[in-house]
Amino acid sequence: MSWDAYCNLPSAAAGLIAGTDGTQWGKKADWKSSKEENAKICKASIGSMISVGGVKYMIVNQSGPVFFGVKGDNALVIYPLKKCFLAAIGHGPKGNLGALIDEIGKFADSLKKGGY
Repeated sequence: MSWDAYCNLPSAAAGLIAGTDGTQWGKKADWKSSKEENAKICKASIGSMISVGGVKYMIVNQSGPVFFGVKGDNALVIYPLKKCFLAAIGHGPKGNLGALIDEIGKFADSLKKGGY
């Protein structure tokens, strides 16, 4: 299976899996971010501003290991792991946040079982 499969979240308009150093492993759709942006995404914290392809999202909440950012009606969901992280962007009413959280959690669970 390619790394892109871990980004194929049905509710996401775009997705990313990358190493903690920011190196992109796989993506969904037109995810656009630099290695430097990816490294900052991995270190998200509440109140921080995260840039994805020049669009800035404010990290406004955290539930367990998952961070949530918003930009208008769009949402950024970030799930950091030991060796990598998953991130997804959803469009629409707060980016279908509930569905994104569930989906990213399922992919993260399988990665955690593999030691990532």
